[in-house]
Amino acid sequence: MPGMNVGDVIGVECAVQPGPFSNERLITFDTTKCPISGFVEKTELRQVGEKWLVRAVIIAVHDDFLEVRVRGEFFTTNGLANIQKRYAVAA
Repeated sequence: MPGMNVGDVIGVECAVQPGPFSNERLITFDTTKCPISGFVEKTELRQVGEKWLVRAVIIAVHDDFLEVRVRGEFFTTNGLANIQKRYAVAA
């Protein structure tokens, strides 16, 4: 994805499962270290074909990865994640 800049809104590929409430979903997505999981509001998600994307904001751009913030409640992070650029999709 060319032209990625701090502040850009992107989609990050994720797996989606039902959440505990009708307005939440359990998601899992890959980071540079390990997959992370947590709950996001379903308004943060969109489906493109067979892929699910969660909304993220770029907070830093590096040669090999992006630092992003994903809004939600995660088990092992506060929503900050480093992702490989190949998982980023224009919003």
